[in-house]
Amino acid sequence: MDAFGCTSRGQAHRAGLWLIKTELLETQTVDFSVGAEGLRHVPGDVIEICDDDYAGISTGGRVLAVNSQTRTLTLDREITLPSSGTTLISLVDGQGSPVSVEVQSVTDGVKVKVSRVPDGVAGYSVWG
Repeated sequence: MDAFGCTSRGQAHRAGLWLIKTELLETQTVDFSVGAEGLRHVPGDVIEICDDDYAGISTGGRVLAVNSQTRTLTLDREITLPSSGTTLISLVDGQGSPVSVEVQSVTDGVKVKVSRVPDGVAGYSVWG
């Protein structure tokens, strides 16, 4: 382990304990692939992963088209909204940051009307 910027023995001790406890307690691992937008991350970054197999439902894909005037996104796969509650969809904005917006309705299974379209959301960006 490299504790870059460590200035005391106590800080080094805490960093070492954190690593040992993490290795013992965090037993779930994941193997995945990303598109070009995933190349901005480095080992150690905390990221959000949408896993269809783990969740048991379709949890992400690509936005095929964006219509900012009608606030409609066309997705690459069909989704169904739960009968009650609020549904959020995560999108990637122009700065590459995740933004969650409320889903208002779904038409034809793939056309999703959202409360707002974040700046910079483009076709073929990811959703989750």
